[in-house]
Amino acid sequence: MNENSKIDNEAEEFCCSPEWGEKISAHIDNELGAAEALKVEEHIAICPKCREFAKKLRRLKGVTDKMRLADLPDVRWRRYWMGIYNRIERGVGWVFLSIGFIVLLIAGGYYIFNDFFADPEVPWIIKTGVGAFGVGVIILLISVIREAYFRFCTDRYKEVDI
Repeated sequence: MNENSKIDNEAEEFCCSPEWGEKISAHIDNELGAAEALKVEEHIAICPKCREFAKKLRRLKGVTDKMRLADLPDVRWRRYWMGIYNRIERGVGWVFLSIGFIVLLIAGGYYIFNDFFADPEVPWIIKTGVGAFGVGVIILLISVIREAYFRFCTDRYKEVDI
């Protein structure tokens, strides 16, 4: 059973057909012209299912028309904006931390290569060990960052505050 047929079956429980359900809803929302509205009123008068459906929709419209958005107190607005400022500050902080870390890695790599690997007095076995260690650290670091990014992008609960 597809989604459209499910909706049609639900509408048929309340009205004699989905088309009449849509027309009744449009009529209650004052979206029909005079001639179409008159046809809907005539149908509601003779069809008990549609009359009950129209009654329920009018009750629902009455309730929703009375609803108003509550004004938030100033304290709540200040808390809201402080939360945004904190997020911006943290974001900017992470950007600068990342840039600094990358610069230090590049500079450190340069000096390690020039002073350590280019030095002919350091045995090749030490150079190989240090190089393998460095490559391993870089691979693991990239793996952890990639996994954290993937989790962040696919986390269904990241918008939930506890």
